[in-house]
Amino acid sequence: MALNAYYDTRIAPVTFDFVYFLINAECHRQAARLPEIDLNIICAGFRNQSLRDQKYAESEKAWRVHHIIGQIPRLLPTVRATKFQYDEISHVSFPAYPKTYPFLTQDSAVRSYMPTVFRRMQEEGCQVQPFEATTHAKNLVRNYTRGHPYITISLRTTEFQPERNSNLDAWYNFSLEMGASGVRVLVIPDFEDSFNNRAAWKYDWDLVDFAAHDLDLRLALYEDAVDNFTVNNGVAALLVFSKCPFKMFKMSVPGIETTSAEYLKSNWNVDPGETPSFLQGDQRWVWQDDAVENLMEFARAT
Repeated sequence: MALNAYYDTRIAPVTFDFVYFLINAECHRQAARLPEIDLNIICAGFRNQSLRDQKYAESEKAWRVHHIIGQIPRLLPTVRATKFQYDEISHVSFPAYPKTYPFLTQDSAVRSYMPTVFRRMQEEGCQVQPFEATTHAKNLVRNYTRGHPYITISLRTTEFQPERNSNLDAWYNFSLEMGASGVRVLVIPDFEDSFNNRAAWKYDWDLVDFAAHDLDLRLALYEDAVDNFTVNNGVAALLVFSKCPFKMFKMSVPGIETTSAEYLKSNWNVDPGETPSFLQGDQRWVWQDDAVENLMEFARAT
């Protein structure tokens, strides 16, 4: 018997916030002592609630369903099957997550993909870092790196909330400093940047753009790295919900509600300067800007 998980894009976002839903479902699977998850993506339409929802055209939302939401379940070994439903669902199979699907209120829909769910269940003993790259992705990455030690830099250079973007000059100088000390540095560009400004391509560093286009390969690259460096962004959820080492900078950005100290306290139960308690010792939230001196300070601790 499998847990039947239902994610409805008419009331939930087509973003990396889907990760929280998937981890919540995994926690419910563990609590129910079920062996697997059957994942149902209901994409009969799309919500238009947040600023990001309104930014995306319907065609992009449909594309993101498969490129983002469709890729992430491959990283959770307990997902047995993923089904995409393009019209109204005729029935719900049980046991189900959320138990209240189809939702009666928007509030109950939102709760299904909030961090407060897995945080509570982690405190009750659930494992909340289950993401793992597939065996073949690991083999491909090891063929690429030839067994040489390396660190990764993951960039954010998107047009949505650009205040949160990576300071490219700082990261480039950081890569030069690390390279001069004998450390190999692999740089993962922002997916959007691959097709728009290509800002990351203006620097002379070792870009691994395959990892920007395939989440399985990205996670495999993270898993073998000595350390992984990034700024607070959606795709960094792969690091948070795996056991890969990482240092994530720029946790709070003035004027951005979802990075405010109040929001992070409410959703993650952390105060400025803190890291969520479920993370490993080599996984850190860094409440500092991505200036070279800050990056080097944490690199020395690697």
